[in-house]
Amino acid sequence: GHFGRVYLATLMHGNQSAEIVAVKTMKYKAEECEMVELFLKEAVLMKDFQHPHVLGIKGITFADDSTPMVILPFMANGDLRNYILNPELNITILNLLMMGMQVAHGMAYLSSHHFVHRDLAARNCMVNNSGVVKIADFGMSRQLISCEYYRVKHGKDPFPVRWMAPECLEAKIFTTKSDVWAYGVLLWELMTRGAVPYAEVENWQVAGLIQSGELLKQPPFCPDVVYAIMMKCWTQDAQERPTFDQIISDVNSVVS
Repeated sequence: GHFGRVYLATLMHGNQSAEIVAVKTMKYKAEECEMVELFLKEAVLMKDFQHPHVLGIKGITFADDSTPMVILPFMANGDLRNYILNPELNITILNLLMMGMQVAHGMAYLSSHHFVHRDLAARNCMVNNSGVVKIADFGMSRQLISCEYYRVKHGKDPFPVRWMAPECLEAKIFTTKSDVWAYGVLLWELMTRGAVPYAEVENWQVAGLIQSGELLKQPPFCPDVVYAIMMKCWTQDAQERPTFDQIISDVNSVVS
């Protein structure tokens, strides 16, 4: 994750029962107060999420050395990218679109609560043992309260350039509309079963391609109507991009 490592653990409910969970720990020392604050801020963001396609938390605890640990539901099938990369799974285009629909529902919920994810990608969605997809990894998320965008200050944090909209690269401005751009890339990931966007070029070259209007090509076997949804998400003018509710309607019209 953005801030820590994740371990498999057992959560004891008194003497009654035990539950398999995931525990996220910090990869920084507890003395690094700023990182502890950011780590806990991610947990606080997640505690209020109540949606079938957004990963919530079960609780927060502390290790003996005061390092915070976040207790998460165990997602047996791991992250979405590795899930769709598994050649042993017989996944159809319809299955992939239904996964995309679940992510769109989760993102519609987050945007309705004024959250911008900033790092939406297949690797940051999780799949449980029933095949339900949940958006996760909120280490870069921000709540938009007094304004409609979040502007990044100059810093050293790495950014997922292959999923970033032009305005993110040019002005470091993130909005729900930049999440829509990233969703288009996630949909492309689904249709390619986990390919890396712009795999033929280095990270430092990707920004120039995106800013010049170079878009990801239509994947083989991807229906034209699905690629059209991606293209809407990648409209250069952020305000012209669809909302997540509109995306849900568009994807639903394809699968129904």
